[in-house]
Amino acid sequence: MIIPVVTKDIMYFSKLKSKININKYSLVQIKNRKEIEDLLLNKSCSLLIVDFSDGLAKTIELKDLIKNKDIFSIGYYPHVNENLKQNAIKFGTGKQVTRNQLFKNINDIIDEFC
Repeated sequence: MIIPVVTKDIMYFSKLKSKININKYSLVQIKNRKEIEDLLLNKSCSLLIVDFSDGLAKTIELKDLIKNKDIFSIGYYPHVNENLKQNAIKFGTGKQVTRNQLFKNINDIIDEFC
């Protein structure tokens, strides 16, 4: 299953990718609107992971793109910036976790929703 990760942070994305169960999942970094549009059009996508620390989700108007799709989203944020959790909730994510929680438990978190 292909799982898009909306983030500008290539270092953190690489760390996540190194932890993922490659027999079950494939992470794809989304850095702009065209990439997510192409992925949503050409692939079935049921889970989306969104970084709320870099503002990319708002910049590419991600909420509008997935509004009428049956996609579950997980929002992550740095633990030192709790107000970003509120942004993830307002966005409509089904689960919100800190960056550290996501990194340590990425396979369990994804398994929970797939």
